[in-house]
Amino acid sequence: MHLFSRVATLTGGPVEPIEWAMNVTAKVDQIMEVDVSLWQARFGYPLGTVAWSAMVESRAHLDEQMAKTTADSGFLDLVGQGQPFIAVPPQDTLRSVVHMTREPRSAPIGAWVEVTSVTPAEGKLADAMAWGVEIADHYTTVTDTGAAFLADDYGRFGQLTWIAVHDDGAAADAAGEATATDAGYLAAIDGAADLFQPGTGTRTASTRIA
Repeated sequence: MHLFSRVATLTGGPVEPIEWAMNVTAKVDQIMEVDVSLWQARFGYPLGTVAWSAMVESRAHLDEQMAKTTADSGFLDLVGQGQPFIAVPPQDTLRSVVHMTREPRSAPIGAWVEVTSVTPAEGKLADAMAWGVEIADHYTTVTDTGAAFLADDYGRFGQLTWIAVHDDGAAADAAGEATATDAGYLAAIDGAADLFQPGTGTRTASTRIA
């Protein structure tokens, strides 16, 4: 199983570009046989950034679904209408699911997703992946929130990613407080310092809008 995402930074104000992105989401949902969600970046991205995400079974499955969009004239018209909002080309990411602590479910509108990525140190990939599974399980134990641990298929080589989806901002606050006060969780984070390349960690937060 893979997580596909397309990230775009939109310009032109807070209303028309987002309305366009939501129209694209509705159109894609009509065409593709996967659940496509639209997220608006809150922290860690340039202002105006949005992301479309969907779970796919394989690269072949992704190709099959994407072909449906390129064959649909209504979708292509929408893409053309959005060009004034896109200052730089969008970027696609594909990540392989390594471990999930809960059965996946569709996030509600207004949900918060927190994404943490970091690159293992040279010679530490296997150890970092084993630790990644353990820390995802620990996170769920502490927060009672499901977490996914993924390996980035493309982009920075070896990069690993953890994703946690919270029903709303209050749930994200509660999870943050729980991890900040759990000695075992903090010790596990500190103990993994030699597994990763310094300065490669990133953390972002977005909310689902469609």
